[in-house]
Amino acid sequence: MSMTEAKSLSQEMRFQFYHGLQNLYHRYFDEVAESDLPDGEAAKLAQTLLLVRHESLKHLVPVEEMDAYSAAYPEDI
Repeated sequence: MSMTEAKSLSQEMRFQFYHGLQNLYHRYFDEVAESDLPDGEAAKLAQTLLLVRHESLKHLVPVEEMDAYSAAYPEDI
């Protein structure tokens, strides 16, 4: 495998992981919204999820690659 192919495959895999995590976090946020938690507890949990989501996703697809990601996964826009 050439270096160009390896970089392309690596980017494709990172995009897939990012997309999968996006879907997972959406399901988690839906669970929090549908739970019977008091508003304050739901807000704390949602904020924690937002922080974790941001930290996990920012390393997979840097800002410079977001246009390419959006082209590959337009439903995430």
